[in-house]
Amino acid sequence: MQLRLFLCSVCIFLLFALQAQQTILIRNISIVDVEKGKLISNQHVIIKDSVITAIFNGKKIVTTKVDTIIDGTGRYLIPGLWDMHTHTWNEGTTFPLLIANGVTGIRGMFEDMGNVKRWRQQMNNGKITGPQVFAAGPIVDGPKPIWPGSVAVKDAATGRAAVDSLKNKLHTDFIKVYSLLSRESYFAIAEESKKQQIPFAGHVPNEVTVVEAAKAGQKSQEHLYGFIELAGDSAVHWFNYQQGKIKDSSFSTRSKRKDFLFRTYNEQKLKLLLKEIKKTNTWICPTLTVNRGIAYVNDTSLLNDDRMPYVGKFMRDFWDYRKDVRFKSWTDKDFEQSKQEFEMKLKIVGLMHKAGIPIIAGTDYPNPHCYPGFSIHDEMGWLVKAGLSPAEALKTATYNPAKYLQQTEKNGTVAVNKYASLVILSKNPLQDISHTKTIEMVMVKGKVFTAPQLQQMLDAVKKLVAATQQQPQYTGMHTDED
Repeated sequence: MQLRLFLCSVCIFLLFALQAQQTILIRNISIVDVEKGKLISNQHVIIKDSVITAIFNGKKIVTTKVDTIIDGTGRYLIPGLWDMHTHTWNEGTTFPLLIANGVTGIRGMFEDMGNVKRWRQQMNNGKITGPQVFAAGPIVDGPKPIWPGSVAVKDAATGRAAVDSLKNKLHTDFIKVYSLLSRESYFAIAEESKKQQIPFAGHVPNEVTVVEAAKAGQKSQEHLYGFIELAGDSAVHWFNYQQGKIKDSSFSTRSKRKDFLFRTYNEQKLKLLLKEIKKTNTWICPTLTVNRGIAYVNDTSLLNDDRMPYVGKFMRDFWDYRKDVRFKSWTDKDFEQSKQEFEMKLKIVGLMHKAGIPIIAGTDYPNPHCYPGFSIHDEMGWLVKAGLSPAEALKTATYNPAKYLQQTEKNGTVAVNKYASLVILSKNPLQDISHTKTIEMVMVKGKVFTAPQLQQMLDAVKKLVAATQQQPQYTGMHTDED
């Protein structure tokens, strides 16, 4: 009862905070051109209802009648951010965290489509606020799926049927493929997705190579799975093992398998593979935040993060390796290997970027040390450490998602006729990517949230977490160990 009343109060607050403005003028602001990575200084931006209707030089006289004026002097305007790999299990706490951090769009990688439909209706009716949501619905996995609620596929026929059902009955936005699909099932899904004209994305299955997946039309590949494996000098042996063609007793433990992969990894071979992938239309969603969270899951100091008050008891337990059955048996060597693998993946992302392979930013919240909203800023920071410039990292969370989703007419840049889903920053993000955290105002399709209102959102979530001390269990989590 207490939880229901509190969520109701949060929704009422959001409803009043988001009363639509008729016409808004943002005056004398610097627009960040995220597509080209440059600033356009001293601009006036006119917003009517949910869209940008005019942009012009600040030296010109404003003749349009406006209801609200926002002074943008010394500030920076960017499009709303997108988190392109998410799992939303509690919109009452997650959506406020997203909006407070400037995230106005997400790609849900394992969602209940009934929830997605309800969210969209409530947002359209003004009952709640939240990000635009593109969703896959249930995961499509092998005959014995890793996660409950997945679609079990045993062969090509059931793979094709799954695509048809997901598109035409559940009306998902895309198909998410997963690790345990057989080769036969995977390529049938790829073929049927093309026939049905629906994108498919997700894990590259264990039996399939990243190059094969790219050539099959997989729109995005998540988590960097399969790159170290295929770049090995003994990749043929490894994939014969994965496909069950051979047995190898030396692969009896995780650490032995990792030893083999690290020992045989060949960076020059990887560069050749990246050239092949560049010829396709595949995007990469590295999810460095979750990769790092798993790599350092035994670093208990991370549990003292200032953002932990936004995380409920269930998730805290999940993030604590001492309470997680998957990591209890890990040796010191396993933990060291996980850190080594993360460093390798950072380098791989840098090489991907140099090869011209397009990247989209995603966090994989609420997996270990992935905070809804907050962690998209972490992700951009890791991309900079991998070799992208601040402008390039910002593009992965703004323009690139819009291009990937074929939404550039309405999203991705600050431009006329696009949604007024915007973020005003006090510092220039092209100088330092951490400046995306200097949020002074967020607009969600023209609805304004000031800094005090954003702080009230954060405080409300923190209070709810403290009151309940637990979160509902979510069954869509995954890690590198799946």
